[in-house]
Amino acid sequence: MVKAKKGAKGLSRHLNAKTMAIAGLIANIFIPGLGTLIMGKYDIGTIQLILSLIGFFLSITLIGSFVGIPLLIAMWIWAIAVSIKALKKAK
Repeated sequence: MVKAKKGAKGLSRHLNAKTMAIAGLIANIFIPGLGTLIMGKYDIGTIQLILSLIGFFLSITLIGSFVGIPLLIAMWIWAIAVSIKALKKAK
């Protein structure tokens, strides 16, 4: 049960943060960094998205895939971890 200290406005802020954290988690599952941007963490989200794009383009070639695939996996794990941390903080 969620209790609001300052009436409906506090409850609205709490649900909004939780909703944004869930939306960010779902977006980060598909595109690492996008969900972090949705949650409002622009600096971390931009870094994650750029490194994910670099990893994607590197993974197209055989030689680049040795760097690209691990980079994509690392960005995916990092993005999911940021989303889970935001979800726990929103509760």
